[in-house]
Amino acid sequence: MQWALRLESGTGMRHGAPVCAPRRGNCRFTIAITGCWPGMAWCASCWDCLQQVKQELAMEPLGHGIALQFVTRLAEDAADQAAFISGWQQDYAQISCGLFSGRLDELCLGRLQVFREYSARETFQLCQPWPGSIWFGIPAPGSGERLRFHGRSVPPAAVLVAMGGSDFSLRTPDDFTIYGVVLEQAVLQQRHLQLFGRDMPGAWLQTAAVQLPQASHLALCRQLGELLALARETPDRIGRQLLLDCSADALLLALAQALPTTLAGRDSSSQRHWQWVEQARQRALQPAARQLTVEDLCRELHVTRRTLQNGFQEVTAMSPLPFLRALRLNQVRRLLRSPQGAADSIQQLAEDWGFATPSHFSYDYRRLFGETPSQTRQRPQR
Repeated sequence: MQWALRLESGTGMRHGAPVCAPRRGNCRFTIAITGCWPGMAWCASCWDCLQQVKQELAMEPLGHGIALQFVTRLAEDAADQAAFISGWQQDYAQISCGLFSGRLDELCLGRLQVFREYSARETFQLCQPWPGSIWFGIPAPGSGERLRFHGRSVPPAAVLVAMGGSDFSLRTPDDFTIYGVVLEQAVLQQRHLQLFGRDMPGAWLQTAAVQLPQASHLALCRQLGELLALARETPDRIGRQLLLDCSADALLLALAQALPTTLAGRDSSSQRHWQWVEQARQRALQPAARQLTVEDLCRELHVTRRTLQNGFQEVTAMSPLPFLRALRLNQVRRLLRSPQGAADSIQQLAEDWGFATPSHFSYDYRRLFGETPSQTRQRPQR
């Protein structure tokens, strides 16, 4: 096999890129990953080429000697989907109307995981990646204006960043797809140094939204999608290992083209809004004989109705009462599907969560979840 070396200008790379000349016209796709800069042809039957690349660039596999797996999981309930991502602590609540469907494709090993998550309905999510990691979330193109990350709207073509061991929130729109790449912090720092010869930016060590050029964002989503599709077809451990390494490097190469504007953390106003929503959310997650009112919240939080409304719109893209009602309906749904609520009647569970009128409860429940409480109770318990 013959190799041609080329150096891509303007990328800050220190290495040449081996090009697999024999397969240039036969590969499934061309992709900028793992030293395979633009022009590197790669196909499913060309693992020898990729291993040669790794040797040329003297890069250690990210998960050498660690068990590796690819899984696809399907969900018909937001709470079920919250448990899908390996090693994460999560809580999801469905907040838009209709039957829920979701899917997770995940390729993971000890120090790195790559996944694609889809949800058909709007959700409010509290997420915590595994300790010591850094999560990069890449919303697919067309995510919609209603996407919120940590209580703030997300700019187009963004990569979301959050530290492992700490909570962040997502308020996702209908028909939402997001790619995720999660690495140990030390591994990320080492990989960045290998690729670029310098330390990684400090913005990657805090909750932030890093904006990419639109073309780079589109290319990254396409690359990660193709890598996961190829992983599904590749039972070979070495092949999947290379795909994981390629995913991490595709992310780093895309982030190297980030625009100067970075949305980091929350300002004081956004922080207050987030605190109001979180306090109200905690109240809504406690059983109560009556529903919370706007007056109750304004009195407890010492804010006006207008201020409360603006804060909820910023963080959740919803008004306070519909949001809190949806959270409580999700709590009833969890009990209907768990042994904990098996001994109580549907009416009793509804009353315990502030739904005093059975007909109103049944209407609201069916409208949100696309099925009756009785149909939910007939589902397998969790």
